Amino acid sequence: NEITGTMSAAGDLSDLYQPLASYCCEYAGDARAWFCIVDRSACKRVRLTGNASPALERPVPLNSGIAGSVISSGSPVWIPDARGTGRAPAQLARSILALPVSAGARTVGCLELTSRRRHRFDELEYHFGLLLAANLSSSLDSLLTRQELAMANVRLRDHDRHLTQLNVRLRELAHTDEVTGLFNKRRLFEQLEMETARAKRYGQRLSCMMIDIDNFKQINDVYGHQAGDDILSQAGALLKKSLRATDFIARYGGEEFTVILPETSGAGARCAAENLRSTFMLYPFRIEKACVHLTISIGIASCTTFDHLDARQTLMMADRALYTAKRNGKNQTVLADEADDLSDESVICQKREAALTPGRSARLTAAKPAS
Repeated sequence: NEITGTMSAAGDLSDLYQPLASYCCEYAGDARAWFCIVDRSACKRVRLTGNASPALERPVPLNSGIAGSVISSGSPVWIPDARGTGRAPAQLARSILALPVSAGARTVGCLELTSRRRHRFDELEYHFGLLLAANLSSSLDSLLTRQELAMANVRLRDHDRHLTQLNVRLRELAHTDEVTGLFNKRRLFEQLEMETARAKRYGQRLSCMMIDIDNFKQINDVYGHQAGDDILSQAGALLKKSLRATDFIARYGGEEFTVILPETSGAGARCAAENLRSTFMLYPFRIEKACVHLTISIGIASCTTFDHLDARQTLMMADRALYTAKRNGKNQTVLADEADDLSDESVICQKREAALTPGRSARLTAAKPAS
């Protein structure tokens, strides 16, 4: 009972060897004892007697010797006198007692005892050894089960961590434009809804830019669509570098980009837009070995009251202002005033708006093109 309780508390195999060695030294007396356990295609042998502590010996082939026979058959071997049998593990061994140790339904090891004296192990010791092996099997089965559960939990945690990383990556891909690395149109509408609701709740200002690269079709026609994608990627990086960290930048589609500027008035948005225009005009965009300079047109919707305004209407106002900038000669900023009617010259922009929802009227004010 004492040895069973000690072995049952073992946390790993090394904890199991020490109490087993102490017990075998007391029980076996002049006999030598080994604990053999299957390790992949070999058999690890731990010498339990002869030293102060258990010692790991060189592994042997799995099916070799008496231990291999016991492990493969699952049956004990009791040889009172090994002389003449050819089964002695050592030249001077006369008595042999080898007992199978199992875990679950399979034999995974062997408790092996030998002595130089013949008839060293009698029938009482044989049955007592079987009882010890049975208790050892129970402790080993419990230990291996705990280890397997611990390993399974580790694998499960790793699997969950991997799934979490994949889910994060999938969400990023679902909300990211693959050409520019910016947020896509779907994520833009989600963010604009959230920013509009926040502005309404706290009475904050909110501005929205629609940006279009002027004459972008010529890039595709002259240099090809891959070059066009390279330009879009460079433009996205330039926008991120030029705007605040709190500004939300997305690719709306084609060569159009959208920027949400929280807590920003119309004057502040116009100032940011003009800085962007100047930055784009001076920036050397690379196409293969060539260098090109581009201009952009910008439409701005700036709102301070939100009783009647939703996210899509804000975006449509910025979109209408952008198209007015394009119609008025490009390379300029146009600010839409939500309080006034839209000018007659932007009727064509209303047709674009009608596909979404009946729009509110607004007056568009154009900034002078940069010289």
